[in-house]
Amino acid sequence: MRIQFASDLHVEFDSKPLRRNHLKGDVLVLAGDIAGSPRQLVRYLQFLHSPVPVFLVLGNHEFYGHPWERGTDLYRMALEREMPNVRLLERESVVHNGVRFLGSTLWTDFFGGVQGPVSEEKMLDFQKIWKLDGEPLRWKNVMEEFEISRAWLQAELEKPFSGKTVVLTHHPPSLLSNDPSFLDSPVSGAFCNRLDDLVEKTCPDIWIHGHTHNTADYRIGNTRILCNPYGYRGIEINPDWNEESMVEVGE
Repeated sequence: MRIQFASDLHVEFDSKPLRRNHLKGDVLVLAGDIAGSPRQLVRYLQFLHSPVPVFLVLGNHEFYGHPWERGTDLYRMALEREMPNVRLLERESVVHNGVRFLGSTLWTDFFGGVQGPVSEEKMLDFQKIWKLDGEPLRWKNVMEEFEISRAWLQAELEKPFSGKTVVLTHHPPSLLSNDPSFLDSPVSGAFCNRLDDLVEKTCPDIWIHGHTHNTADYRIGNTRILCNPYGYRGIEINPDWNEESMVEVGE
């Protein structure tokens, strides 16, 4: 199976960096931060008109301007209504042609909460995402969501499965995905997780993520970690963006 992958297309910046004539895989996976609203995501996917199944997870930007508690449901309803060949995964597992896909936004725990307060002060997430009670999102809300997602992912990865496994998240599993220039940043914990031990213990074949806006291709144990982000049109585009980035997994 040839899996084409991309993330952080940010079509809300009036960009369409991935086009139908460049779709060459058997499956397309999108690792979050694709659009700024459910309607915008549907319109872009209609423009893309993928001839193959699409699996995607939401990124943090998809929640901007939408209630924290309802964001996933709003996107899911829009996709189910208009894009039947697109599957939004949020703590969900799907087997396609013998390959297991496990998907979740994931979020982060801010290095066990150490970088939570400074991240809340500096990151746009906490200005752009609100809860149903009218209060802004807090770092502890994000950390709680991460813990639920991490526990789900570990439980799924520990289930016996005879085929190949691909994990799809928006937030990276390791600091090895971080841009080297940001390694000492006081908000690195808002961008990357430290799940290296989990990856090495459970050994998924492929882990595809987004969020960092720099390309990644490395291994943790037997797991290949991949990221192919586009970035912000007119502001910051990943110089290594590949419109036809592909990985092949056996069934």
